[in-house]
Amino acid sequence: MSRELRNRILLLSLVVGAGALALAVLLPPGYRSKKRTLPATFDEYLKEKLRISHEKGARPGNEERLIRYADKTEFAILYIHGYGASRAEGELVVDQLAEKFKANTYYVRLPGHGTNPEDHAQATFSDYINEVEDAYQMTRLLGDRVIIVGTSMGGLLATYLGSRHPEIDGLILTSPFYDFEDWLGRLANEPGAMYLLETVNGSAFRKTEKRPDDPNDKRIEGYQDFWYTKQYLKAIKSLEDLREYAANSGTYERLTMPVLLLYYYKDEQHKDQTASVPAMLDAFHQFGMLDKPNPLNRAVAIERGNHVLLSRWVDADYDRSLQEMVLFVNAVKSRNVKK
Repeated sequence: MSRELRNRILLLSLVVGAGALALAVLLPPGYRSKKRTLPATFDEYLKEKLRISHEKGARPGNEERLIRYADKTEFAILYIHGYGASRAEGELVVDQLAEKFKANTYYVRLPGHGTNPEDHAQATFSDYINEVEDAYQMTRLLGDRVIIVGTSMGGLLATYLGSRHPEIDGLILTSPFYDFEDWLGRLANEPGAMYLLETVNGSAFRKTEKRPDDPNDKRIEGYQDFWYTKQYLKAIKSLEDLREYAANSGTYERLTMPVLLLYYYKDEQHKDQTASVPAMLDAFHQFGMLDKPNPLNRAVAIERGNHVLLSRWVDADYDRSLQEMVLFVNAVKSRNVKK
């Protein structure tokens, strides 16, 4: 083979490779459903989930958890935590909500969470969706009605479930992640952006330890046991993929069940610095628009808080959030009684 022919082949390979890379990055992410058979009982399901968590070395308090008041209760609650977090993101307030209504409550552990940064970096947005789809189907065995509570990315996953399952009786979305407050997060799927981010950062890792000198850092000592405070930058791709796939009008317009939106906002200096509040409110105003918005839909600003509103490890107005959640569930109960 002549040198000229070899050079042409090399050039063609580079062009084709670059084009394939660009398409892989620029094409919208596609959800990959995984065929799976679910256990006949919730006990079998939970036993298997806890076995997997143990094998993967899930840290104490990060594994799945079930609160059970009876074989089946009037309401069952499914709690979905956020990106890099665990059930501790919602336990403080959701436990009280469960006790108030004597509702069986399941805390799911999302793939790649609660174990190590390597697992976190390997999880895909399809893994997240498959996990919550299964968790929802199994939670239906725990109650006559199901309410889903989701925080941050868990709020987006709850929104997605609501768009696919109109029989869900209510959604409680706390600081749902529909867009980044900081536009840099959206760079994850841009060609070459990850290399650029790692270069600027000086490391493949992103660290989020508590900053004692920052009065706006409301995390409490012990937080680090339930969140990743050191993450691979590339792990954010799964979050951005989920946002591109699910955070859109096609999802929002299909939410026919009652929705309670809780978000941190006092003024422009005191507001959620992680998820975009304007994106939350824009989504809220689209809920149910395919037919008509549910009359029980409510959006409530929590003036003392943070991105995380329901956790003992982040200071916030827990009482206000619980009060609004109790009012919401009571309204859902009354609506169902009148039917």
